[in-house]
Order: sequence, then C-alpha cells, then structure tokens
Amino acid sequence: MCSGVSKIGRASGEITIVAHAEKCSLTNFYVKFLVSLLLTNFCIYSPVRKVIEQMPDPTSDTQDRILDRIARAAPSGVWSRADFLDIATPNAVEKALQRLSNRGEIRRPYRGLYDKPGTSTLTGKLVFPPRSSFIDAIARRDKLRVLVDGMTAANDLGLTTAVPARSTIYADTYPRTIEIEANAGDPQASRPVFYTLDFKRISAKTAFWAGRPAMRVIQALAWFRDDPSALDAAVNGTARFLAERPNRDEIERDLRENINTVPAWMYPYVDAISRRLSPNDDTAREHPGSRGKGHNAAGIH
Repeated sequence: MCSGVSKIGRASGEITIVAHAEKCSLTNFYVKFLVSLLLTNFCIYSPVRKVIEQMPDPTSDTQDRILDRIARAAPSGVWSRADFLDIATPNAVEKALQRLSNRGEIRRPYRGLYDKPGTSTLTGKLVFPPRSSFIDAIARRDKLRVLVDGMTAANDLGLTTAVPARSTIYADTYPRTIEIEANAGDPQASRPVFYTLDFKRISAKTAFWAGRPAMRVIQALAWFRDDPSALDAAVNGTARFLAERPNRDEIERDLRENINTVPAWMYPYVDAISRRLSPNDDTAREHPGSRGKGHNAAGIH
C-alpha cells in the first residue's frame, strides 16, 4: 500500500510525501506487533491462566479468620458483617462472607445474617441457632437496645417449653416484622420452622432494661408474676441456666447494681438470682421460697 510512494517530486511536495511514508511505517509496525501477539497468544495464554489461577486469594486470610470466629460459636452463634469489621474493611468482609456462603461453609438464613449449623451427636440431625441468637445479631447489626416479651425471655432461659409463635421485640426502631426460616437448608426437615420477630417501638417507661445483660431475666420474672410457685422455680432454673454462661458475671453485676429499679414484688427474686450467680457464693443455694416445695425449672410450662 505504501510501496506506491516511490518518487519525490518537487521540493514543495517533499514534506507531504515523507510524512505519508513515516505514517505508513508506523502503521506497519503496529500491524506486525498485532500479528506477533496473535501468533504467540496460543503459546502463552494457557500458562498465564494457570499462573493466575494458582495465585493466592487476597481475601483468603480474611475468610479464614471469619470462619474461625463463626465456627468457635457454632451452632448457636449468628453473625452479620458488623461483627467482623475488626478483621477487614466492610467491602472485604462482605466478599469473604459471600464466598464462604457460596462454598457452603456457612449458611445465610436471612439477608445479612450468617451462621454455621452443627450436627447432633444423639440424633444426627442438624442443630440450628436459637431465636435469641438471631435477635441479638440483629440488635448488634442495627445498634438497637432491645427488650423481648416475657414468654420469649422465659423460653430463651430454658424456663418453659412453650414456644412463642411470634416474638415481640421492643426497640428504638421503626415497626417491622422479620420472618426467618430457622431450618433452611436442612434436607431432613419435614416442614420449615420460622422465627417471626415483630419489632415495635419501645416506650420510655420500659426502656431501662432494654439492651442490658439481665434484660431476659427481668422479662421472664415479669411473665411468671401471677404464679408464685413458678417464680420460685424460675429463680432456681435461671440461676442454673446462667451458671455456665460466659456472660454470667456480667448479668450478675447488672442485677446487683440495678436491683433498686425493679418493682417491690420482684426484688427478692432478683436478689436471690444475683446471690446465686455471685462469684463469692458458689454454694448454689435454693431460693428460700422454694424449700420443701420440690419445684424446678423443668416443672414450668
């Protein structure tokens, strides 16, 4: 194409013809470069791809640390992105959680919530987190101070076998209902099990115990108020349930320091639980009102 430029005419046309020749030379260079690249592409593409595939995942360390934290709390723990921001940036945490979920190493039962179900050594069935773990995870994620209803609190503490069809959670948030399929992903499940959480605005009158460590203790005692014998059993059951919990001391301190805020009828029961949980009192004393009555937490329905 450019070979046709073979003569240089008059001096006035030299500049144009030379410039045209240089342009053609540059074009030929790029053509040769592209042809060379196409010819060598078949030779280098496969090795380069293998090298790229073998490169370490930049989020692998983040994934390992997140998975370790989730596994240590399994199967009762429920987590959100907010629980791992001490490990990496929000974007890196989000990607790591997504990849772990896609690989099946963790579960995503609800938008933005993750867990890792375990397997029962007795039945061989999957074990999923309790309702309370989902409530607490949402509270941490949304930075809410929550107060659960009495039946939910009693069930969370193992004081009753009654399972609420819906749980009411009072919080400083807008009213909404969240429905979580607790046993999602269980191939042996005969039917889905849903946790229905109704969030309602909390009033200033009941806001004191919202978000506090001993919140469930106070709410459960209020639920048993009309049955003194059940209250005696609730004291013993609550103390036994919390005795092995990692936040036992935190709950005991909360009860002891704020006992003057509870109603007069509740005072002796809160005092009894506080004393039973006190690190200075490991004798597991029975509540005075329960002696000789033979009540225990298993007898509460």
